[in-house]
Amino acid sequence: MTISQKELKKSKDLVEKLLKVNGNKYNDWLHQQHQQFIEENQDLILQALSAFTGEEEEEEQSEPKAAESVPVRPQSIPVTQN
Repeated sequence: MTISQKELKKSKDLVEKLLKVNGNKYNDWLHQQHQQFIEENQDLILQALSAFTGEEEEEEQSEPKAAESVPVRPQSIPVTQN
């Protein structure tokens, strides 16, 4: 589905106003949405990074040890305004 710039601006303006009423800032909320999406797709990200670095082949050859399983949490990425 393609969204027009007019529709995008209309929904963004509405969300900004609703957030402001609740004492929140749009950029803070947007950053939270980005972080949530990254966390929800963390397995895919790690899988792609492993394939890119060639670590996937090494993992298949040796069984992973429980002590080696360290959860990776993405660091926050600063949001810049245009």
